[in-house]
Order: sequence, then structure tokens, then C-alpha cells
Amino acid sequence: MHDITQGPSRRSFLGLGVAAAGAATLSLAGCGASPGPQSASATPQGNVSLTMSVYGSNTRQHKLQQVFKLYAKKNGGKVGLELLANEAYAQKLATQIAGGAAADVVALFHNSVAQYASKNALAPLDRYGPKVLDLSHVDKESSSGGVVDGKRVALPLGDNAYGVIWDKTALADLGMSVPEPGHTWDDFITFANDVKKKAKGRLYGTIDNSADFNGFQVFVRQRGKELYKDGKLGFSKADLEAWFAIWAELRKSGAAPPGDLTVQTATGGFGNSLLVTGKAPNFFIYPNVLSGFQALTKNELAVSTIPMTSASKSGLFVRASNWAAVNARSSHPADAAALLGFMLNDEQAARILQAEFAAPPNLELRKVIEFNKVDRVFIDYVELVSKEFAQPVPSLAEEFPSGSPQVMTAFVTAGQSVATGQQSISSGTDSFFSQAEGFLS
Repeated sequence: MHDITQGPSRRSFLGLGVAAAGAATLSLAGCGASPGPQSASATPQGNVSLTMSVYGSNTRQHKLQQVFKLYAKKNGGKVGLELLANEAYAQKLATQIAGGAAADVVALFHNSVAQYASKNALAPLDRYGPKVLDLSHVDKESSSGGVVDGKRVALPLGDNAYGVIWDKTALADLGMSVPEPGHTWDDFITFANDVKKKAKGRLYGTIDNSADFNGFQVFVRQRGKELYKDGKLGFSKADLEAWFAIWAELRKSGAAPPGDLTVQTATGGFGNSLLVTGKAPNFFIYPNVLSGFQALTKNELAVSTIPMTSASKSGLFVRASNWAAVNARSSHPADAAALLGFMLNDEQAARILQAEFAAPPNLELRKVIEFNKVDRVFIDYVELVSKEFAQPVPSLAEEFPSGSPQVMTAFVTAGQSVATGQQSISSGTDSFFSQAEGFLS
């Protein structure tokens, strides 16, 4: 059984192959809420009826229903489930919270935690001791993101770390192997050009990731900065120009695809990606989606880090991919907190959920759960980042200021405009900064 205290080495990690499904990114609809009357007791009443609202698939629904039956069997009462597809969930939850009709426990996208907390819509969780909400085995770094203004208001349901999914089979056909975790940008550029040369027109050396705001965030952190600081942009025009220049160099050499092809494949789901269609050997993304990608290709996939300056300047961090919180207006907040504690700490529940919400935040349970091969590769990657590369997690309040969804859209537009030659690197950068500063003002 894999022991997290040891962690996979960089080389042995890449020996694990796997072949993965996407997650939609939603913006938070604005809402207002004020906490309703809560039980003064921090002790669960037990044998009460609770509800939890979640976004996701039918598979998630099935697993959660099993977990809730198990909870009811051990604690009495019952737990109802409200599940919507990702695209509809954010708006529905905003409406429910504004109207005081949200579930006792609510799942949250990471860009909404701080915003709901600022509206007093989430119940503080620090009042519940370890008998109700034991966090002793939960990853402290990733869970720190749920602390807003000194109060813990949300907990991770799964941990994740940004990375690059690679087509191990396609590289092996060229006599090459997946770049080792920790490789530099110079290594990556050389590697991508080597792939292009050896493939002789059958394969680009890499996708063009210039319009990916998540990738750029890691790059900015490698330069000692953050996307935002005090509600304003936290990086300079020189940082963005350096990012665009990397991908422009790769396009110029033919190692990355032309901009029009990149724009064409940016929509239509992962099945339309150059990785799945066999035209490029990689995809930059948070790899909790690995199993979905693998389902779309017969080739064996693996995960490695984004190129970096050095291991100590990786820009990487382990962050929750899914959050859950107690509704501030819940009639049974202590019981709702107990349900969260059960989902995090009960071994039977964890075995049911597996990697449904990404890597289980309870580090002890990760050691004993039998994961399938695909999920094991993803979880080993998260643990590798945690052990060898992770830097402090950015504050959710700092990371998602008002106007940040519009800033992300402006970034994608600028990146695609530069990639297709509609704007130069300089003009695309100026255009982005002008728009972004307006959105953040």
C-alpha cells in the first residue's frame, strides 16, 4: 500500500501510466444573505433531517446517496440530496441563499467561498470540536483556504494540484518519455521541439497554453507574485509579455500549433482536444479530470508538473477542488457540521467516495483506500506536489476579488488574439491590462 509519508519519487512517479473527464468552471452569481437563528449548542442533536446541495454527475449522486444512507444508519435521521449539473448549480445556489432556502450543507466552487463568507452566508465552523468536526488528519495546507477573515467557513472535499497530462504511449512511439517533474522551461521548449522533429509532422510538441489563466497563475507565482494583490493585478506587463513570448517561440518553431487551430479546439469538450485527437502529446490542466481524459483515448496517460524555474520556485500549490460549507441559516448547524466531519473522516464513506471529489483530504485514509489505476496516478501526483514542490496556498479572498471572472475572460481573449496574430504581444498585453484594471476598479 502506498505510504504518503514517503511519497513517490519523481522518476518512479512517471513510471505510473494512466489514460481522463472535464470539470466546468462557473462564476458566482451575486447574492445577499444574513445568518438566521441557529441552535446555540455546538453538539449535534442527532436523528434530524438534513439536506446537502451538490453539483456533478449521476455517478456522484449515486455515491453520495450511499454515504448518506451510511450516515443515517450510524447517526439516525436522514439526509436528502439536491444535485444539479455544474452549469446550473451556481445560479440556483445563489438564488436559494438569497431567499433563505439553501440546503443545510452546500457544495461550493472555490471562486465562491470568500464571496459567500463576506455575505455571512456560511456558518463559522471553529466552534465545533474534534468530536463533531475532527480535522487532525485533514491536509492543513489545502484546508487553510477555507479560512476567511480568520474564520473557518468551508472545508475541502477533495485536493488537487495543477499539472500537465501527457500521452505516454505517443511519446514512447517516438522513443521518448514523459518529462520528469521539476523540469524547467528551457527543458520543456527543447523537449517540445524534439517531439515535433521526431514526429515528422504527425504530432505537435505541445499544445499552446497561452490563454490558460490557471497556467499563467502558476507562472506568475514562479516569479514571486500572485494574480491579485489588494484587489488589483499583482503582476506586471513584463510578466505577461514573458508568458506570451514562451508560447510565441513555440508557435514560431512549429512545436506548438498555429493559433487558429488552438482557438478551434478550445471548445467542444476534452474530446476535441489535440491530446485526445492525437495531434499533441499533452494538456495543461488540474488533473482531477484524468479519468475522463483516459476514457477518451486508448493511449496510456501520465501526469507531470508544469515547467518551472526550480523546485523551490515551482509556483505550485495543493488546493481544494471542491468545497463544502454549512448554511448560516441551517436549523441544525451542529448536525450539518457532523455530516461534513463524517464525509471527511469515516473510512467506509471514504471508500465509497474514492476520488469522486479529487484526492481525499484525509491523509490517513488516502493510505488505506484501494484506488483504481487512473485515480492512483492522479492522487500520487497530488502527493508528489505536496511533498516536493508545494508553495503556500493563495488566499481565496485575495485570489477571487470582485471582477475576477471578467478578468479571466479578458485574459483568454488576449491570449487567443496574440496567438492568432490579431495583436502583437505588446498590444495584447496593453489591451488586457486596460480591460482588467477597469474590471477591478
